[in-house]
Amino acid sequence: MIEGWVKNGDIRIHYLDNTGPSKETTPLVIIPGIAETGEEYEDLIQALLPRRALVVTMRGRGQSDAPESGFTLEHHVSDIEVVVNRITIDKFAIFGYGRGVAYALGYAVAHVDRINGLIIGDYPAMQKDLPEGWSDFFLKSTNRRVLESMTLETLKGIEKDSTDVDFLKHLKKIDCPVLILQGSEESVGLTEDGAKDYLRAMPDARVRIIDPDKPGSTNPKSAEFADTLKKFFQETKNCGIN
Repeated sequence: MIEGWVKNGDIRIHYLDNTGPSKETTPLVIIPGIAETGEEYEDLIQALLPRRALVVTMRGRGQSDAPESGFTLEHHVSDIEVVVNRITIDKFAIFGYGRGVAYALGYAVAHVDRINGLIIGDYPAMQKDLPEGWSDFFLKSTNRRVLESMTLETLKGIEKDSTDVDFLKHLKKIDCPVLILQGSEESVGLTEDGAKDYLRAMPDARVRIIDPDKPGSTNPKSAEFADTLKKFFQETKNCGIN
C-alpha cells in the first residue's frame, strides 16, 4: 500500500494505491461518497489484491487540499483526471459511491476510451442541485462526524457550486460491463425507478440489490464488500473486463 499526492493546479489530491501486481486483471479506481476519505476504503482495496485498486480522495476531504472555492462537477472530475493520468494505468474500471457516482460518471462519459467497467454505488444518474441550507441539514441529519473528514467550507462550497446534471442521455455511449448496486427499500440513494432509468440507457447492465442481512455487504468500504466486486469481475471476464 502506498499513498501519494498529485497536483491539480495549486491543489494537492491524495490517493491510496494497493499496488496490486496482477497484470491480467483490470485495475479499479474508486471515487468515495460526498464526505468520505480514501483511508475509509483501505480495507476494501486490500481485500481486492492481487487486483490493482486505488481510491481518490476528492478536494476538501481527508488529506487532499481544501481550496477556498472550486467545487463544481468539473473541478471534481479534474481531480480524477490528474490522478489517473499520473499513475501507470491505461484502461480501468471506475466505481463511484453516493455522490461520488456523479464524479465517476462525469469522468466516464468524457473518457469512454479509458473505461473498461463501470460500477454505480446506490445513486441516480445525475448530479443534484443542492438547495440553500442543505449543508446545515446534512450536518444535522447524518450520523457521520462529517467535519472530521471535510471542512465546513468544502461542504458549503459543494452546496454553492452544485447544479443539476443529467447523465442519462450520455450513458448510451458507455460500451463496457456495468454493475448497478441498489440499496434496500430503506435506502435514500438509488430508487427502483432510478435503477430502471439506468437500464433503459444501458440495457445490458447488471442490477444487484445490496442485502442488508449479510454482514458487511451494505458497507462499500468493508473487506466483505470485495466479494460483490469480485463476482462482477468474474461474471464479465469474457466481456472485455477481467
